[in-house]
Amino acid sequence: MKAYTNEEIAAYYDTTQVHYERGWDLRHSLAMHYGYWDEKATTFRASLRRMNEALATFGELTQMDNILDAGCGIGGTTIFLADTLGCSVTGISLSQQQVETARSHAVTKNLQTLTRFEQADYRATPFPDETFDVVWALESAVYDPEKVDFFKEAYRLLRPGGRLVMGEYIKSSQPMKERNRRIFHRWLDAWAIHDLSTLEQLTSVAKQTGFEVLKTENITSAIRKSSWRMFYGSLFLTVLSAGYRLFHPKVSYFADNHHKGLRYQYPALRRNLWQYHFICLRKS
Repeated sequence: MKAYTNEEIAAYYDTTQVHYERGWDLRHSLAMHYGYWDEKATTFRASLRRMNEALATFGELTQMDNILDAGCGIGGTTIFLADTLGCSVTGISLSQQQVETARSHAVTKNLQTLTRFEQADYRATPFPDETFDVVWALESAVYDPEKVDFFKEAYRLLRPGGRLVMGEYIKSSQPMKERNRRIFHRWLDAWAIHDLSTLEQLTSVAKQTGFEVLKTENITSAIRKSSWRMFYGSLFLTVLSAGYRLFHPKVSYFADNHHKGLRYQYPALRRNLWQYHFICLRKS
């Protein structure tokens, strides 16, 4: 298992953004996360928006909240929350390319007064103590598998009673056979993720940091269709990557291997090696 640096994680997103643009509705939805499928979201584009809606409802976000989007991508969720709730949202990313793209989208949506974007590590941000009412982490806390530094910084940034709201990949607590372990880490390595936490590990660290666990919800069934869609799309991307490599033999690791993550995450899900959870914590 490789531990990835901030620079490598940023490079993953910078070099694979074109894949999200071509296969994940990025130009329209600005979303780099799984879709949430239910009776209110029966199309792919609707599922991407619905993920934000569902997690915001789960976390009980309001217009009065000052929110930190910790791992904001190209600004999709930050813009969604500002536009839908009318709240103030700050988005941070390790990638300066993502930050600049997010700022451009905020201007296009005329939401620059409610949003701001900064390049920062969510484990060591430049913001003062007790700045935010909510820290939002949608598929981003996975890059700190132990969660200690992430939780400590979120706790520092939150006002008393503030909430940490997460949409998180969770490793199943069952022991993995060697074949399953290979499948699991072929997925994670292609996405620059070192490892995942089990729910027990995550909540234990949260409590040690001072958080109260308000609620958790296993929403794996709601993202299963997105997982299958990624798997199906990986078949085309595998062929495309092989052709690209013929003419660009120095292609970067993540650009060349991204399709493996898309392919292996679904078999890993079917084998119950991981789940998808909503988690809400409160600063005591």
